[in-house]
Amino acid sequence: MGPTTCDDTEDTPKTSPYVRVGFADVTPERFESVEDYNTAYPDCRFPDEPHARSGLRGYRAAMRGVTDDLTDSGMDSLTIDFLPGGAPLPHEADKVGTVVASRWGEGPVLVLASEVSLRAAWRSIRDGWPTELSHVRAALDGDARSASLPTRDG
Repeated sequence: MGPTTCDDTEDTPKTSPYVRVGFADVTPERFESVEDYNTAYPDCRFPDEPHARSGLRGYRAAMRGVTDDLTDSGMDSLTIDFLPGGAPLPHEADKVGTVVASRWGEGPVLVLASEVSLRAAWRSIRDGWPTELSHVRAALDGDARSASLPTRDG
C-alpha cells in the first residue's frame, strides 16, 4: 500500500501509487500564523496546542535552528516540521504531507514543499544536515522528486 495522504482522519486512508511533489515558488508560501496556515492546509494541520507542536518529530539543526536565507524575514532560528503528525518513525507508515519552516512551532509559517513523502523528506534533510533554508529546499528538491514509494525504515 502507498503512503497515506494528509487527510488521515478517514477510516480508510487514501493511497497514491506515486508521490507527487509540489514545491512553492522560489519564495516559500508564507502564513503569518499557525492558524492562517491551518486554514489553508486543513488536511496537514499543525497541532492547535503549542506544547503539541513542540513535540512533533522535526528537524532542528542540533537545536540551533535553520537560518532563513530565502526570504527577507530576518528569522535565524527556524525548525522544519513534517505535517501532519511529524516525520514518521521507522516503525510507522509513511504519509504524504507538507514540509514547513516556522519559529519553533509559531508563526510565521513558510511552506517548503507539499504533497511529498514525509519519510523521503525527513531522510533527505537529515542526511544533508542543512543549516540554511535554501539548503533545506535543495535537499527536498533533490530527494523528494526522485523518491520511490516509501519503506518502513527510518
